[in-house]
Amino acid sequence: MRRLLLGICCLISYQTSAFADAIQSADKNPGSPKWSTEHHGFSLTLVQLGTEYVSAVFAARGLPKDVVDDISTYCLFGTIIKNTSNKTLSSQLSDWRVVTTEGKEHQLKLKDEWVKQWSAKGVGFRWLLLSDKQNFDDGDWIQGFTTVALPPGQTFDLYYSWKQQDKLFNNTIKGMSCAPVTQ
Repeated sequence: MRRLLLGICCLISYQTSAFADAIQSADKNPGSPKWSTEHHGFSLTLVQLGTEYVSAVFAARGLPKDVVDDISTYCLFGTIIKNTSNKTLSSQLSDWRVVTTEGKEHQLKLKDEWVKQWSAKGVGFRWLLLSDKQNFDDGDWIQGFTTVALPPGQTFDLYYSWKQQDKLFNNTIKGMSCAPVTQ
């Protein structure tokens, strides 16, 4: 039982450490913007993650170079969702959309899609990415990376939604952008 608890603590620490590094990196680097919003008890923060940082984080986890190279071609954000209400909330990332300035709509690439792709290559990695479906009691929160197939520097609006009990809410964060290419 002790080993199980120690293992769980290590995994939580492992994921939290990578995400905390992303937040600290964004706070120290004015080139790593973040967007925060809160409506009806749903708090959302997204931190822009650069390609070099993403490559370093996934390579440090021992993932094969082709897996690291593939995820590094995506637009990634460190994402925190919190329930700041006194009611239950739920969120489903598959309902979220990104719309570019050209009007093209994109879905987020979900954790289950990454895991399936990596499993086909014999890679059993499941950590760091935000799960698609989440239920939140009062005060609950979650963090992880979200991904969308957009090029570096692409500007877009994020359309997101959540349910508070049985009521559906929608909102938009306008003018977000993927990290630019660094030289």
